[in-house]
Amino acid sequence: MPKAAKIPPLDPTFSSSELQVLSKPKLTKPALVVGLPGIGLVSKLAADNLVKSLDARLFARLFSPHFPNQVLALKSGKLRVFSIKFYHAKAGERDLVILRGDLQPLTVEGQYEVTARVLNFFKSLGGTQVIAMAGFATNKKVEKPRIFVSSTSKNFLKQVLSSGAALTEQPVPVVGMAGMLPALSKLYGLSGACLLVETPGMIADAQGASHLTALLSKLFGAKINVSSLDKRAKKAAAMFEQMEKQAQAAADSSLTGAKADRDVMRYIH
Repeated sequence: MPKAAKIPPLDPTFSSSELQVLSKPKLTKPALVVGLPGIGLVSKLAADNLVKSLDARLFARLFSPHFPNQVLALKSGKLRVFSIKFYHAKAGERDLVILRGDLQPLTVEGQYEVTARVLNFFKSLGGTQVIAMAGFATNKKVEKPRIFVSSTSKNFLKQVLSSGAALTEQPVPVVGMAGMLPALSKLYGLSGACLLVETPGMIADAQGASHLTALLSKLFGAKINVSSLDKRAKKAAAMFEQMEKQAQAAADSSLTGAKADRDVMRYIH
């Protein structure tokens, strides 16, 4: 994994999301590929795999007061602060900006604010297209998951359809930044597309992530390795289980007070 650059300090007020640019890559009409946690973790797994397989380089991070008041204490002894990260990679002849993170904003207002920050920054980089990935829950295992696409642009829609996607059979509500980023991209003069892959909704669906990757490979004309996706799925599942335990410990603390302080081992917040 690429090493993170030194993080400059945050603004003392930190009343809104703050974008910290660590370096400025030279990009030619890049596409933004979004992979944030959601159903089956298919989007996050696909984005994590893109970063690894394409040797993507971290160049910016977004910190936000709309994220949970939670950090991870790692086995290495380090503390991990949550953020949304921007990476640059080449997929064939195409410049990609890969957006990945471990969480999304907690509130509706936060979702809009972070979405606006991301789109404004991507526009400033000369961006042209926004592709967000998400899971479409089937509640059962599908042997060959389909990928549905919706777009703000007829031409972009045709491109993705020709790469193997299909149209949805009925209106589908897409909650969170997987829907907001491509939909609101039109306000910034960008073309947006949302990719929904069928998934049983399990905690970490490597198969769904693999199908998304295959479509992106065809769309960008690049070979993207997926051999490590199963391993990544298990690692992601373990991390999210740890986060849920921490969140539950915090909730128990607020409810049980002093007794929980004596009887329960948990993180300090």
